[in-house]
Amino acid sequence: MASVLRRVATERRLRRVLALLVFLAVAVPSGAARGDAAAPSATPNESAPKGSASDLAADAERSRAAGQYDRCIEKDTASIEAEPRISTRVHLAGCADRAGQVLLALEQLQIVLDKALAARDAELASLAQSRAEQLLRRVGTIVIEPPSDGDDVEITIDDVTVDPEKYKTPIAVDPGKHRVHAEGVVGGIPSVFDDTETIADGEKATVVVGLRPRSSEFLTPGQLACMQVAKNDDEVRRCLPGKTKSLIVRAALEMSGYADTLAVRVLNPAVRASVASPTAGWSFGAGYVVDIISAASPDFVSTASPRGHDTRHAVAVNGAFKPGRFGVETNAGFSTEADYVSRSAGLATLFDLFEKSVTPRLGWNVSHDTIGRGGTPFDVFSHELWTHEGSLGSSFVLSPRSVVVAGVSAGFERGDQSKPYRLIPMFARGVQLPAGASADEVNAKRLPVRPYEQLPLERDRLALTLRLVQRLGPSTLRLEERLYDDSWKNRASSTDARLLVDVSPKLTLGPHARFHVQTGAGFFQRVYHADTEPVVTVPVFRTTDRELGPLWAVTGGASAWWRLSPEGEGIGWTLYASGDALYSHYRDTLYTSSRLAGYGTLGIEAVFE
Repeated sequence: MASVLRRVATERRLRRVLALLVFLAVAVPSGAARGDAAAPSATPNESAPKGSASDLAADAERSRAAGQYDRCIEKDTASIEAEPRISTRVHLAGCADRAGQVLLALEQLQIVLDKALAARDAELASLAQSRAEQLLRRVGTIVIEPPSDGDDVEITIDDVTVDPEKYKTPIAVDPGKHRVHAEGVVGGIPSVFDDTETIADGEKATVVVGLRPRSSEFLTPGQLACMQVAKNDDEVRRCLPGKTKSLIVRAALEMSGYADTLAVRVLNPAVRASVASPTAGWSFGAGYVVDIISAASPDFVSTASPRGHDTRHAVAVNGAFKPGRFGVETNAGFSTEADYVSRSAGLATLFDLFEKSVTPRLGWNVSHDTIGRGGTPFDVFSHELWTHEGSLGSSFVLSPRSVVVAGVSAGFERGDQSKPYRLIPMFARGVQLPAGASADEVNAKRLPVRPYEQLPLERDRLALTLRLVQRLGPSTLRLEERLYDDSWKNRASSTDARLLVDVSPKLTLGPHARFHVQTGAGFFQRVYHADTEPVVTVPVFRTTDRELGPLWAVTGGASAWWRLSPEGEGIGWTLYASGDALYSHYRDTLYTSSRLAGYGTLGIEAVFE
């Protein structure tokens, strides 16, 4: 009778151990906390080592003796796939135990114990029970405390998703290091959580998940709003994720240069500065640039006009204030050179809708230009040009990584913007010249009549712009398409693409490409005809300005930014450079049929935070 009672008690203990093993199989996520090893499957593994079950088991024992426990697990697993022997499972449990894969060892012992109970093999069951009880004391647990806020939250342990029903309950894990990762959306901004826990034998750890914006990969609404109004890759770069300070001061000094095959040379030293408070929502900036110009345009040279030299000085200021949903932006500029003075001012308002996912913007700019002749006072000779331009657009936040900006602008020009130096060759009726005809060919066939350029006194312009800014991991892609039409019947399309790649924490590179094509103004002609009898009669509107004719142009280049200062310093220094090559093909102009140009910038910027 006593032996029967002892056997019943033993079976009860074995059943309790088996129940604990079954609980662990349910509690732990499939494949979690086991490194790269998985439980042996009844389905043959095509990549498993080949050979008989006995040979593989022998290889496993040699690996165990040599301390190569991972290889032992691999060989035993392959042997079980070939022939599921109980002895091999016991051997696999031993290797898994030594490799720290306690849960894998318990899985094997669960199968051994289950078969021993079914076969009433007391010796094998006792062995499995003893080993299982030892291993059960080594099993650690992790309790996941989910975030109190957030939508679409997903939590993983060692890259295995945790069932939400298992939150706040112990989850069995092997002793050792484990990574807890979570992703979700908090306040419309994708956020993440990462934590590494080192679990000792039998230890219990509680992980409280707190989601934070993932600034290195996602864009905040403020960064998206900044990028939607950026006009070039440098402005886009300054919008990219970074630490937010209460006050940011920037100052930059740069030198730019331009040269082309039409003998135009421009040197542009410039300085700019800005101060902004991201938290208060205001900013102010100013810049000063000097254009040192040397030009010998073919249409000027052909009329014996001297090579042009001029210096242009320009200053611009801008400001913005957006403490909440509504904001305003303003700008003003003034430039002067020997024969041209320009004044401009603008005001825009913007506001946020639908939790900052839509931001409409309405703006108006006015400029007043005075055009004269060098060496002649403006009160003796000058033309006045007024330009009004209104713009209406909006940004649409499609996702935390992308924003689309769509807009329309309309411009209204009133005044004479004809060049007072440009003389237009006239030809007798019936005379034609090929595109790109040289100055000698033009002068050989033209009439003595040489009227000055005359453009229409009114011009209404309309432009549609669509811009996409997409964050791609460590890169930012910016695509832009602009369609243009005006009352001079000049229609154009411009496509621009820029990519900024964070090569390293200190280096950012950005390739750039652009394609432009246009039809040319309706009054533009390669050859203008005039009558000299009985009186001289010339076309009302006339020009040799190649930029008003039909053309196409392609631009390619790159930019680079090198951060010189370590992260966290009071002053951050950045060296930046860019270079572009431009090829233009003029399809219906005199003097030239193409132009090759280069433009480059080298500068240094300091950021005070």
